[in-house]
Amino acid sequence: MLGHPIEPGQGEGLREIFLHANKRAWCYFSPFLCAFSLKPNRVVHVADILGSTCLLVERPDGMDLLFPPIPYNDRVIEKLADFNRGRLPRILWVDADDGDRLRDCDLFLLKSKDSEYIYDPSCIAAAVGKPFRDLRKRVRRFERAFRPRFRPMNEHDVLDCQALLKHWRRRQGRRHPFLLDWGYTRAALDQFHVWSEEMLQGWCVEIDGQVDAFAMVGQMQPELAQFFIAKADPDLPDLSYFLRWQVYGKLSSYCKVNDAGDLGLPGMRQFKQKFRPVERWPVFSAEPK
Repeated sequence: MLGHPIEPGQGEGLREIFLHANKRAWCYFSPFLCAFSLKPNRVVHVADILGSTCLLVERPDGMDLLFPPIPYNDRVIEKLADFNRGRLPRILWVDADDGDRLRDCDLFLLKSKDSEYIYDPSCIAAAVGKPFRDLRKRVRRFERAFRPRFRPMNEHDVLDCQALLKHWRRRQGRRHPFLLDWGYTRAALDQFHVWSEEMLQGWCVEIDGQVDAFAMVGQMQPELAQFFIAKADPDLPDLSYFLRWQVYGKLSSYCKVNDAGDLGLPGMRQFKQKFRPVERWPVFSAEPK
């Protein structure tokens, strides 16, 4: 086995590595990487190979990379192939810059994985003009109907958030069996108390004393935030719009926010378009040729 299992205590160090490498894709977020490591079926390992930081996940036929080595080095790929008895590693996430490098090395076939939505949070918070008319209408309608309270999330909210997540999975997750984010969302809730506020912030929407939505966010680069998790009771119309609008208001000091992709789901695509993305960043996976 290469390296050692990832732990939240490594989060600050990994964030510094991603910061200096100018990594901006959604997967380069330490709380996500720690929550994505789900024992015993999927364990993420951190390894230093020839001076490059590698995040690896074990498969029956060897180790695969979550993303290319940092800094990228063809010799690291060769080393992993030796470890895998001649098989090149698969790479689960590849940003545009690394995609160009992998095309040049001619060892991998790139496949489009998703296209991440990038937003200007101050524009969403202001919600001015015709493009945001529907968002304004939905938020106001929700506020009139439910008189919600938006507040910071604390560790005492975790049990209520876990209960909400179970309800969401029963109602929403089973409609789309391949929506697997409930696993790392559950793990992120379990680990919430471990992270400093600098690394991870949480917010809740409370109605009549009950938590009906929550979100987690954090910094990726000085001017770029990560919208990590958002879960809302699917039985409450427009709650998801209200939650996101409020969170974007809290992120308005950033120039941009990466809010991940849409998994090819038309409903999610339509929802994310309502917030008027300013850019789309392509993300790939890489299979050995």
